[in-house]
Amino acid sequence: MTTAYSQIRIQKLTHTLSRIIVKQNNFVAGEVDFTERIFYSIPRSTKNLFHLFGEPGLGINEEILLLDSFGRIKIKFNDKILTTTREKWLNKGITSPYCDSRIDKQIIMKISEINLQDVEKYEQAKIQQQELFSEVTA
Repeated sequence: MTTAYSQIRIQKLTHTLSRIIVKQNNFVAGEVDFTERIFYSIPRSTKNLFHLFGEPGLGINEEILLLDSFGRIKIKFNDKILTTTREKWLNKGITSPYCDSRIDKQIIMKISEINLQDVEKYEQAKIQQQELFSEVTA
């Protein structure tokens, strides 16, 4: 089964694992493990760095980051595994101004920020936002 969005396709591999493909160039962006709630990005290297904002960064498609099916992001970068949360990437990342029919809309996170430091404040902000929404709809 494949689920389609405007920029991505989600291809179900097993009942707990799906592949995410960016439509613009049929690029496999990575896989989501629904049991672990982790997005495993394809491996990256220095050739994949963006140099838009004074410090090198990596990009992830905006629609992927808006999926609520995962909370953590893991990216093999050169010889390291970089790990952070989806909420932190959404809050600290910078939307790339370059997007057209060939380039998907991406949110760029500085390499120095892709870590698990200070993620609690982003997770807490999401919990507070959900609680506020619950109060309004009750």
